Amino acid sequence: MKTAIRILNLLIMALSAVATIFLFVSTPLSFNSKIALDVKAFSQFVPETTYTSDIKIDELLGTNVIYVGIKFNVDAGGMTSIMDGNRDKINEMFISGNVKDIAQTLHEPVDLITDFAIKSVMKSTIQKEVTTQVDNARQNYIDNNPEQASMVPSTEDIMSEVGMDENYFLNFALAMYAEADKDTATVDSLSDVLYEQIDSALAVASDSGVIDTSSFGEDMKAGIKTNLVEILNQLKLVKDDNVHLKKISEIAYIYLSDYLANALNGKVPPEELQQGTTETTPDYMDRLLNLFVTTQIPDGVYQAIGMVSLGLFIGMFVFAATWLFLFIFTTIKTFSKKPWTFFGPWFWIVGVLQLVMGLGITVVGKFVLPQYSIQSLLPNFPISSIVLAPRTYAFIPSMIFVVCIVLAIFYLFFKVPAKRQARMEEHK
Repeated sequence: MKTAIRILNLLIMALSAVATIFLFVSTPLSFNSKIALDVKAFSQFVPETTYTSDIKIDELLGTNVIYVGIKFNVDAGGMTSIMDGNRDKINEMFISGNVKDIAQTLHEPVDLITDFAIKSVMKSTIQKEVTTQVDNARQNYIDNNPEQASMVPSTEDIMSEVGMDENYFLNFALAMYAEADKDTATVDSLSDVLYEQIDSALAVASDSGVIDTSSFGEDMKAGIKTNLVEILNQLKLVKDDNVHLKKISEIAYIYLSDYLANALNGKVPPEELQQGTTETTPDYMDRLLNLFVTTQIPDGVYQAIGMVSLGLFIGMFVFAATWLFLFIFTTIKTFSKKPWTFFGPWFWIVGVLQLVMGLGITVVGKFVLPQYSIQSLLPNFPISSIVLAPRTYAFIPSMIFVVCIVLAIFYLFFKVPAKRQARMEEHK
């Protein structure tokens, strides 16, 4: 019987040693999680015009959410540096890196949304202007040939007959986009491209034989430019000098930057909202996004992180001392006449705390928190769901503790008879 107990003692000693080692070699706190960003929330970054109001962002991207991973690891040194709830340290360790990763993930869908929106606006602009001019040319023909008025097809039929379909205008839109993406692009240069496209379209429409384009000429440029400028201003594409255009391939970041700068106005020093002379527009947007996130996080969150870090720091040594005591006590008892060890009430009390900090935190973060409304927890963030997978240094030791519970029950089947036998031998 005592031999069996000594064998079990060796197992307890091994488990205690492994648990103690993992407390110090494991990362004190780590996250490897993901959040789901609400796609429809991105529509606020595209200026609303008569051309963009019908754009369905979720249909464009083919999904209602975009999943973004969040992760970080806090070593022992980092844990001690944030125990006082230091905002700068916590932002550096937990926030900034993840915000940068999120920003990089968002670049592609935001580019796609804005790119699609701008090209849609350009296509609609060209189509509207061409339709207007074809209709004018058709009316001119009717005015000059009233006897054939009843035989003249509608404007839409004329355009359809000569092949002015969606692809036709999309090609024009791509040409305008290419012009607007030049570093030297101006309102006039883009207006010239639009004029040339309308002129080209009228030449094609002339093949129908029922339009008169003689009234379309250079004098029409002013009106075309006026209509174009109105749309460009709605899309915030014109620079402050009212001459040059913003680089259209960076317009997504410009929209985001404007939105974030307005949201941050009055919350951070004004100089932090200015774009640096050597700072690219995407970098500027990423920096503002980081500022936006950190200013939205309540002070209580930083205090909670500090308290958790302090608890983890204290817990590391309390847990280690408990396992170490069990190891030493069991080692001594193994080589004594009465080899049965004693877990003790403190082992179970501390073990339960360890279980909470180990398996408990991971289970709650992964399965319980996602059930609550993220909008009520983070009302200013476009987050539709969140899956957390926190892990502490107590994760492995907590599983070992569960094993110890089973082992302790099994241990009693040998310990009770062995103690009874020892008492009988003492009374002989």
